[in-house]
Amino acid sequence: MDIRELRSFVLLGEQLHFSRAARLMNLSQPALTKQIRRMEEELGSPLFERNKQGTKLSTFGERFLREARVTVRSFDELMDRGKRAAIGETGRLSIGFGFPTFELVPRLIVRLRQVAPGIEVSLRDMSTAEQMEGLHTRVVDIGFMRLPVPKHFQSLPVVGDRLALVSSSLSNLPADAGLADCRDEPFVALSEKRAPGFHHHVLAMCGKHGFHPKVVQQVPELPTAMALVRAGLGVAVIPESFWNSRLEGVRLHRLKEKDAGWKVGAVWHAGDTNPALARFLGLLRQDVKRK
Repeated sequence: MDIRELRSFVLLGEQLHFSRAARLMNLSQPALTKQIRRMEEELGSPLFERNKQGTKLSTFGERFLREARVTVRSFDELMDRGKRAAIGETGRLSIGFGFPTFELVPRLIVRLRQVAPGIEVSLRDMSTAEQMEGLHTRVVDIGFMRLPVPKHFQSLPVVGDRLALVSSSLSNLPADAGLADCRDEPFVALSEKRAPGFHHHVLAMCGKHGFHPKVVQQVPELPTAMALVRAGLGVAVIPESFWNSRLEGVRLHRLKEKDAGWKVGAVWHAGDTNPALARFLGLLRQDVKRK
């Protein structure tokens, strides 16, 4: 017995007329009769009774019809959900992102909700290192992180970011100070464990100016670094995307060196067939083209 035979039985059970049910099913009457007989043989009991007055359900057929309707309806709902998931209208998507894409990702989520409200989205604020680990363990489907990434991942550059120096408003550093002016300044640094790529970038930039930063405090989060700088503990290097000009007591010093910048891109597993991911990437590519 297959779903087509079950569907034929339900329709016949509602119509109680072989020729009319056969026409609605786009079958010949002999073909429908053959299906019903095959079902009755498999079940071991007649489903219908036919006489001069017409066709009616047997007692067993009445009970079987109630359950068959539920099964057919459940199958149709399953197929509908499957088709919608296959074209990216439903499903699940886990996204990792950080400060550089705090505007981009929420904007894309709003658009995704408009075109595919059935997709369940999980958002995670993560460093590049955490996102890469999340991709390896399949905790996230797509991340937005510092490029480049290993070749077995696919990536799409989306925004640029740069290193920037921050100091206390009470500091004696000039407004146009750069890293070369901070040779003797104490540094508050984002920990290597939290953001190894960023940490090594800062060291490389300081090394370019002939010194190693005097780190007096390592912190796991950028807001903590900013609070310590504002309190006068030292200077810090942050991603410029993290800067908020409304933050009182702290000054931003933009670094002009070309190699202070880097690209942030969307990163996902090559060959990932998640339709929800495909739908999200379509929206992302449209957004990038508009820029």
